[in-house]
Amino acid sequence: MPKDGQLTKDRILAESRSLVLKNGFAATSIDNILEKTGLTKGAFFYHFKSKSELAKALIEDFAGEDISYMNKALDKTATINEKDALERLLQFIQEFIDMMADLSDPPPGCLYASYLNETNQFDEDIRSYITSTILLWRQTLELLIGNVLEQRKMSIEVDSKSLADMLVVIFEGSYVVSKAVNEADLTAKQLTHLKNYYQLLFKEKK
Repeated sequence: MPKDGQLTKDRILAESRSLVLKNGFAATSIDNILEKTGLTKGAFFYHFKSKSELAKALIEDFAGEDISYMNKALDKTATINEKDALERLLQFIQEFIDMMADLSDPPPGCLYASYLNETNQFDEDIRSYITSTILLWRQTLELLIGNVLEQRKMSIEVDSKSLADMLVVIFEGSYVVSKAVNEADLTAKQLTHLKNYYQLLFKEKK
Protein backbone atom coordinates (compact mmCIF):
# COMPACT_ATOMS: atom_id res chain seq x y z
CA MET A 1 0.00 0.00 0.00
CA PRO A 2 1.15 3.59 -0.57
CA LYS A 3 2.32 5.75 2.26
CA ASP A 4 -1.14 7.27 2.62
CA GLY A 5 -2.59 3.89 3.68
CA GLN A 6 -3.30 5.20 7.18
CA LEU A 7 -5.17 8.13 5.67
CA THR A 8 -7.36 5.69 3.76
CA LYS A 9 -8.03 3.67 6.90
CA ASP A 10 -8.86 6.81 8.87
CA ARG A 11 -11.22 7.88 6.08
CA ILE A 12 -13.04 4.54 6.20
CA LEU A 13 -13.39 4.84 9.98
CA ALA A 14 -14.64 8.43 9.84
CA GLU A 15 -17.22 7.83 7.12
CA SER A 16 -18.33 4.53 8.66
CA ARG A 17 -18.83 6.19 12.04
CA SER A 18 -20.98 8.88 10.42
CA LEU A 19 -23.13 6.27 8.65
CA VAL A 20 -23.54 4.10 11.75
CA LEU A 21 -24.54 7.06 13.91
CA LYS A 22 -27.09 8.08 11.30
CA ASN A 23 -28.51 4.71 10.23
CA GLY A 24 -27.36 2.11 12.74
CA PHE A 25 -24.81 -0.64 12.23
CA ALA A 26 -27.14 -3.24 10.71
CA ALA A 27 -28.42 -0.75 8.15
CA THR A 28 -24.92 0.34 7.15
CA SER A 29 -23.57 -1.97 4.47
CA ILE A 30 -20.07 -2.20 3.08
CA ASP A 31 -21.51 -0.93 -0.22
CA ASN A 32 -22.81 2.15 1.63
CA ILE A 33 -19.33 2.76 2.97
CA LEU A 34 -17.73 2.32 -0.44
CA GLU A 35 -20.21 4.76 -1.97
CA LYS A 36 -19.50 7.30 0.78
CA THR A 37 -15.72 6.98 0.56
CA GLY A 38 -15.38 6.41 -3.17
CA LEU A 39 -13.08 3.45 -2.46
CA THR A 40 -12.97 0.02 -4.04
CA LYS A 41 -13.78 -3.23 -2.24
CA GLY A 42 -10.12 -4.14 -2.52
CA ALA A 43 -9.11 -1.00 -0.64
CA PHE A 44 -11.70 -1.65 2.06
CA PHE A 45 -10.80 -5.29 2.60
CA TYR A 46 -7.11 -4.47 2.70
CA HIS A 47 -7.76 -2.62 5.95
CA PHE A 48 -10.73 -4.60 7.31
CA LYS A 49 -11.24 -8.29 6.58
CA SER A 50 -14.92 -8.14 7.52
CA LYS A 51 -17.68 -5.88 8.75
CA SER A 52 -17.17 -7.34 12.22
CA GLU A 53 -13.52 -6.29 12.17
CA LEU A 54 -14.63 -2.81 11.15
CA ALA A 55 -17.10 -2.76 14.06
CA LYS A 56 -14.31 -3.52 16.51
CA ALA A 57 -12.01 -0.89 15.00
CA LEU A 58 -14.79 1.72 15.11
CA ILE A 59 -15.54 1.26 18.79
CA GLU A 60 -11.84 1.13 19.71
CA ASP A 61 -11.25 4.36 17.79
CA PHE A 62 -14.28 6.04 19.37
CA ALA A 63 -13.42 4.88 22.89
CA GLY A 64 -9.82 5.98 22.40
CA GLU A 65 -10.96 9.51 21.61
CA ASP A 66 -13.39 9.43 24.52
CA ILE A 67 -10.78 8.40 27.08
CA SER A 68 -8.30 10.85 25.60
CA TYR A 69 -10.72 13.72 26.37
CA MET A 70 -11.07 12.43 29.91
CA ASN A 71 -7.31 12.14 30.43
CA LYS A 72 -6.70 15.64 29.05
CA ALA A 73 -9.22 17.06 31.52
CA LEU A 74 -7.54 15.14 34.34
CA ASP A 75 -4.11 16.41 33.33
CA LYS A 76 -5.29 20.02 33.06
CA THR A 77 -6.81 19.93 36.54
CA ALA A 78 -4.18 17.78 38.29
CA THR A 79 -2.45 20.61 40.14
CA ILE A 80 -5.72 21.82 41.69
CA ASN A 81 -6.37 18.62 43.66
CA GLU A 82 -3.82 19.16 46.42
CA LYS A 83 -5.37 22.50 47.33
CA ASP A 84 -9.09 21.85 46.86
CA ALA A 85 -10.57 18.58 45.58
CA LEU A 86 -13.96 20.19 44.95
CA GLU A 87 -12.38 22.89 42.82
CA ARG A 88 -10.71 20.19 40.74
CA LEU A 89 -13.99 18.31 40.31
CA LEU A 90 -15.76 21.48 39.22
CA GLN A 91 -13.00 22.43 36.81
CA PHE A 92 -13.00 18.88 35.41
CA ILE A 93 -16.68 19.34 34.51
CA GLN A 94 -15.95 22.84 33.18
CA GLU A 95 -13.50 21.39 30.66
CA PHE A 96 -16.38 19.49 29.05
CA ILE A 97 -18.74 22.44 29.31
CA ASP A 98 -16.24 24.51 27.34
CA MET A 99 -15.79 21.75 24.78
CA MET A 100 -19.52 21.26 24.19
CA ALA A 101 -20.29 25.00 24.21
CA ASP A 102 -18.16 25.46 21.10
CA LEU A 103 -20.36 23.21 18.96
CA SER A 104 -22.23 24.84 16.10
CA ASP A 105 -24.46 21.78 15.57
CA PRO A 106 -25.83 19.11 17.91
CA PRO A 107 -23.33 16.27 18.43
CA PRO A 108 -23.87 13.43 15.94
CA GLY A 109 -24.42 10.88 18.69
CA CYS A 110 -22.56 8.17 20.56
CA LEU A 111 -21.33 4.84 19.23
CA TYR A 112 -21.81 3.27 22.66
CA ALA A 113 -25.54 3.87 22.44
CA SER A 114 -25.68 2.85 18.77
CA TYR A 115 -23.96 -0.44 19.49
CA LEU A 116 -25.91 -1.21 22.66
CA ASN A 117 -29.17 -0.66 20.78
CA GLU A 118 -28.13 -3.45 18.39
CA THR A 119 -26.47 -5.93 20.72
CA ASN A 120 -27.32 -8.88 18.47
CA GLN A 121 -24.94 -7.45 15.85
CA PHE A 122 -21.84 -7.70 18.05
CA ASP A 123 -19.89 -10.33 19.93
CA GLU A 124 -19.29 -10.35 23.67
CA ASP A 125 -15.80 -8.86 23.31
CA ILE A 126 -17.21 -5.66 21.82
CA ARG A 127 -19.94 -5.37 24.45
CA SER A 128 -17.35 -5.93 27.19
CA TYR A 129 -15.12 -3.26 25.65
CA ILE A 130 -17.94 -0.70 25.85
CA THR A 131 -18.72 -1.69 29.43
CA SER A 132 -15.10 -1.38 30.53
CA THR A 133 -14.81 2.07 28.96
CA ILE A 134 -17.93 3.36 30.69
CA LEU A 135 -16.75 1.85 33.98
CA LEU A 136 -13.46 3.72 33.58
CA TRP A 137 -15.46 6.97 33.52
CA ARG A 138 -17.29 5.84 36.67
CA GLN A 139 -14.04 4.97 38.43
CA THR A 140 -12.47 8.29 37.48
CA LEU A 141 -15.39 10.34 38.77
CA GLU A 142 -15.62 8.18 41.89
CA LEU A 143 -11.99 9.00 42.61
CA LEU A 144 -12.54 12.74 42.15
CA ILE A 145 -15.68 12.64 44.29
CA GLY A 146 -13.93 10.52 46.92
CA ASN A 147 -11.21 13.14 47.21
CA VAL A 148 -13.86 15.77 47.86
CA LEU A 149 -15.51 13.64 50.54
CA GLU A 150 -12.16 13.22 52.29
CA GLN A 151 -11.75 16.99 52.54
CA ARG A 152 -15.30 18.01 53.43
CA LYS A 153 -17.80 17.28 56.16
CA MET A 154 -21.07 16.36 54.53
CA SER A 155 -24.52 17.03 55.95
CA ILE A 156 -26.04 14.20 53.89
CA GLU A 157 -24.90 10.77 52.75
CA VAL A 158 -23.46 10.65 49.22
CA ASP A 159 -23.56 7.58 46.98
CA SER A 160 -20.36 8.23 45.06
CA LYS A 161 -20.91 5.45 42.50
CA SER A 162 -24.31 6.61 41.25
CA LEU A 163 -23.24 10.23 41.53
CA ALA A 164 -20.24 9.45 39.34
CA ASP A 165 -22.54 7.94 36.71
CA MET A 166 -24.37 11.25 36.30
CA LEU A 167 -21.76 12.64 33.92
CA VAL A 168 -22.10 9.76 31.46
CA VAL A 169 -25.90 9.75 31.86
CA ILE A 170 -26.03 13.47 31.03
CA PHE A 171 -23.81 13.03 27.99
CA GLU A 172 -25.82 10.13 26.58
CA GLY A 173 -29.21 11.67 27.29
CA SER A 174 -28.33 15.14 26.07
CA TYR A 175 -27.03 13.76 22.76
CA VAL A 176 -30.51 12.40 22.06
CA VAL A 177 -32.40 15.50 23.22
CA SER A 178 -30.10 18.00 21.51
CA LYS A 179 -30.61 16.23 18.17
CA ALA A 180 -34.37 16.05 18.73
CA VAL A 181 -34.72 19.78 19.45
CA ASN A 182 -31.73 20.87 17.31
CA GLU A 183 -29.97 22.77 20.09
CA ALA A 184 -26.20 22.54 19.88
CA ASP A 185 -25.58 24.01 23.34
CA LEU A 186 -27.98 21.73 25.23
CA THR A 187 -25.24 19.38 26.46
CA ALA A 188 -23.16 22.29 27.76
CA LYS A 189 -26.19 23.62 29.63
CA GLN A 190 -26.92 20.24 31.21
CA LEU A 191 -23.30 19.91 32.31
CA THR A 192 -23.56 23.38 33.86
CA HIS A 193 -26.52 22.15 35.91
CA LEU A 194 -24.37 19.22 37.05
CA LYS A 195 -21.54 21.54 38.04
CA ASN A 196 -23.97 23.73 40.00
CA TYR A 197 -25.40 20.64 41.69
CA TYR A 198 -21.93 19.55 42.78
CA GLN A 199 -21.33 22.98 44.27
CA LEU A 200 -24.54 22.82 46.30
CA LEU A 201 -24.17 19.17 47.26
CA PHE A 202 -20.67 19.54 48.57
CA LYS A 203 -21.29 22.73 50.48
CA GLU A 204 -19.61 22.12 53.80
CA LYS A 205 -21.65 21.39 56.89
CA LYS A 206 -21.58 24.31 59.35
